[in-house]
Amino acid sequence: MNLNSWLSQMAEDPAWAIAAIALMILFLTAGFIIGRQKAWLFAILPCLAAAAGLIAADYWTFSPKERVRDAIRQCVEAVKTNQKEELLKHLAPELAEQMKTKINWAFSLAEFTHAYANDVKLEENRFTSPPCIKATFFAGAKFTIRSGNALTDRYVCVMSVTFEEFEDGEWLISSFDQRSVSQM
Repeated sequence: MNLNSWLSQMAEDPAWAIAAIALMILFLTAGFIIGRQKAWLFAILPCLAAAAGLIAADYWTFSPKERVRDAIRQCVEAVKTNQKEELLKHLAPELAEQMKTKINWAFSLAEFTHAYANDVKLEENRFTSPPCIKATFFAGAKFTIRSGNALTDRYVCVMSVTFEEFEDGEWLISSFDQRSVSQM
């Protein structure tokens, strides 16, 4: 693993670095208890500052993968609360035009009561222009039909969704593929 990928991984999930700093603080505290020298305590201060910096950086910055995970969460929430306009906001303009009729039809046919996206796997490709992230996950929704009958009250599928970064820094869905999962 090279330094660049290690730094990217730490930006995505700084928990390991924070755990390493906590372990270092534990050893420095043990050194102070055993040796009774104040130098051990002074060595703890930079460790605390580094841990606070990592926590602050993680709190205030969002990596592209975190933005995509948040967009998926917002899409699920839009389906769960029957907000089709909110769902359309997460589609790239070309795809939104193509999908608007289908989304309007689905929301007019059914009222969604539950939705989820599980086991989200993300693959980032920085070498494309614009950069893209492919998300693969299990998705499902439970619904009630507004009029008439249906064979089932839920839909489960495997989604492969491609997000592209746009000029304003937003990550929008540019394409998707879904494979229905058979119901038991």
